[in-house]
Amino acid sequence: MKKNKLNGMGIGFVDIHLLASSKLAGYPLFTYDKKLSAAAEELRLAYL
Repeated sequence: MKKNKLNGMGIGFVDIHLLASSKLAGYPLFTYDKKLSAAAEELRLAYL
C-alpha cells in the first residue's frame, strides 16, 4: 500500500486484493466504483 501510495484513497481490503490480482494476472481492471477506478488508473491497471 505504501509503495503504491494507496493510503487515503478510500479503497478497502477487497479492492486492494482486486488490484493485486489484476496486476499479477496482467489483465486490466474494469469497475464502476469511482475510487477503485481512480486507484487502477494510478497503477495503470484501468480498462479504458
